Amino acid sequence: MERKPRDTYRIECNFALSDDGLVSLMSLYQPLIGPEGILIYLTFIAESRKTQIQETHARLFALTNIQADVFDRACAKLEEYMLMRTYYRESDTKNSFIYVLHAPVSPADFFNAPIYANRYASQVGKKQADATRSRLIAGGISKSGYKDITREVRFIQEQEYDNTVSYTEIKPRYQFTMDDVTINFDYDSFIKTTSTLVFPAELRTQENMALIGKLATVYGLSADRMRIFMKDCVRLSTMEFDSEKLRILASKAQSDVPTPKDVYSLSPVSFLQAKQNGAKVSMTDRKILEHLSIDMHFSNEVINVMIEYILKISDNRLNSKFVDMVAAKWARDGIENKKMAIAETKKDSVSQTKNNIRIGMPSYMQNGSEDSGKETKASDEMIERIRKLQEQMKE
Repeated sequence: MERKPRDTYRIECNFALSDDGLVSLMSLYQPLIGPEGILIYLTFIAESRKTQIQETHARLFALTNIQADVFDRACAKLEEYMLMRTYYRESDTKNSFIYVLHAPVSPADFFNAPIYANRYASQVGKKQADATRSRLIAGGISKSGYKDITREVRFIQEQEYDNTVSYTEIKPRYQFTMDDVTINFDYDSFIKTTSTLVFPAELRTQENMALIGKLATVYGLSADRMRIFMKDCVRLSTMEFDSEKLRILASKAQSDVPTPKDVYSLSPVSFLQAKQNGAKVSMTDRKILEHLSIDMHFSNEVINVMIEYILKISDNRLNSKFVDMVAAKWARDGIENKKMAIAETKKDSVSQTKNNIRIGMPSYMQNGSEDSGKETKASDEMIERIRKLQEQMKE
């Protein structure tokens, strides 16, 4: 898959590279994946410390000084030897990648796997392969004939050193990408009150946690409500998380978060319900709002300003195709907050005239009649037909 400088990436690395892993990487994997692959892999590990930030591949190209085509081939090598898995999502404006790193296998496991051992011997030669094997998986150094001259350890008295230890409480941050600053969800409360017997730690991936926060944000649901949903969305027997069922449960739920001071900070479902004078929001409209939040990455404020604007110019209707057209334009214009959204609504003003419709008789039909040059007022039926045609053209 060709990577372009504007394409974004995130990295998931759930391990720390040990000394043994580093030796295995440099002595065993390097001849197979090449120096570019090693450089990219180590750069990925360093970049994984900022998993909440979404960067562009232009950064990776600059850090490694590797061209895009060479970068693609090196990533393919990392995937071939199972050091990395790549996930890809395509969009109109940019493509997104997620790189999931895996730790190198130990030297013993490396040489016990024929696919690794045979390729390694073919690449560096049997002599060098045997030398590497003897160095890395042989027993400890023989101490026969040596005398232990280690100095005696002097045990100091307890009062000679300060045995107080200061601890700093580290609070987790549940932000997953730059797009996810639109999430308004109490992750701390959710994590503290949700048992791993209900929602196992293995299923608390970045994607699952981000989806939980997004759905809670767009539908105005609390951490308690989302915790209740977990027991219906997690299959412990197969260790699977049913994201589609969570979407359904969230879309049918009633908002239970406190009403903010700024009406535009409401969940989009609550905002639209207020616009409907308290009438329940239809499932079709709920899915439109969910799409704007989860797929288009708009914040609640931007969605609410957009919905208010669309209702104003389209006779209080939400047509999904028209909403997509407006949303795509706002995404291309980089609308990120309420101020920018309000300014965007003022760019294009739709003028609607309500003048009477009159149909003038063509000159070739007048034939000198006494009514020549006069206009004939359209019938009510004709006006209604034209109005319906106009509405169809808008849709």
